[in-house]
Amino acid sequence: MEAPPGEAMRIGLDVSPLVGTRAGVGIYVERLVKALIAASPQHRYYLYAPGPLPGSDIAVFDAFANAKLVRCPALLMGCRARWDRVDLFHGMNYKLRGWGRYGGVVTIHDLALDRIPQQSRKLFGQNRSFLRSRRTALRASRVIVVSQHTASDVAELYRVPRERIAVVPNGAGGDFYPITDKRVVDSVKVRYGLQRGDFVLATGGAQPRKNIVRVIEAFGRVPELRERFHLVVVGGLERGGDALYEVVARFGLQSAVVFPGHVPPEDLRALYSACALFVFPSLYEGFGMPVLEAMACGAPVICSNTSALPEVAGGMAILVEPTSVEAIAAAMAKVLSDKDVRDELRRGGLARARTFTWERAAGELLEVYAGLARDAACVSDAH
Repeated sequence: MEAPPGEAMRIGLDVSPLVGTRAGVGIYVERLVKALIAASPQHRYYLYAPGPLPGSDIAVFDAFANAKLVRCPALLMGCRARWDRVDLFHGMNYKLRGWGRYGGVVTIHDLALDRIPQQSRKLFGQNRSFLRSRRTALRASRVIVVSQHTASDVAELYRVPRERIAVVPNGAGGDFYPITDKRVVDSVKVRYGLQRGDFVLATGGAQPRKNIVRVIEAFGRVPELRERFHLVVVGGLERGGDALYEVVARFGLQSAVVFPGHVPPEDLRALYSACALFVFPSLYEGFGMPVLEAMACGAPVICSNTSALPEVAGGMAILVEPTSVEAIAAAMAKVLSDKDVRDELRRGGLARARTFTWERAAGELLEVYAGLARDAACVSDAH
């Protein structure tokens, strides 16, 4: 999607998630910012980071004539944005630390901790974080969300007027595409001890919201699955891993279930490409990037029929009730026993993933920026 026409703007972006270990939101910021800068050479971007970025990022951003990396402590971003005379400031991860003459934009990725309360690791608990995020959302000129479902959550829980919420879905692609080189796939299988060859893949580790306990239990209830396939669970086990080990022991699945922990993107890409099935019955997702990643690699997908997942899957996945072990088991057995179903899901998933691009996301976000500029011009003309 081409950038909308309009005046050149000075846009401040809080790219704090690019600092440190690159995880889900960090990948979102990296992909979207690069697409934004490339799509709109007429704008000048100030990328505010509270710490050093990897050298590869610095090289990429320095290659753009319309982007400037600015090292700036989080508490001083607002002052620096005023110094740089930005027209718009975009906080890309719940916080809005600056403001421009056309206002401020904040991205809310999901309200998972508010919808599914759990013990908070935050110093003052989740309630204080909820109130702070709600104040930020109410103050922002626009709230960017990644799905219609999250838009509804923000409107309901934060009481933000729906007309001030803009839906800009995530992109797919980048690191995720089908791996067809058998040597690459075989080396990954050997690395993670997948002697059986065929395997079911799940991601999310021990996060309770990812619902992996039920995945393991469903896998263990179907004899033809537990005897022929591995179940590979990617993700950290630091918090809550005991619950996963307990269900593995209860069903005698020690030789069938593999916990590789966190894996590098190139290995995850190969696992997605080689798996017989990807299972993601998460209890809540504001978007559900793993579903798109799996589809982009050609994996057949089973996912939840709740939160944003049906919206992202777009009819190209088998949907299940995530709290029903029986439903998950039946869906797994159905897909793995029917090659025609698997092939249809693979083809449909690949086509679905291609509709989500970072270029499209950048274009839609630029329309939001341009709309705020037009609104400000109208107010100015009225006076």
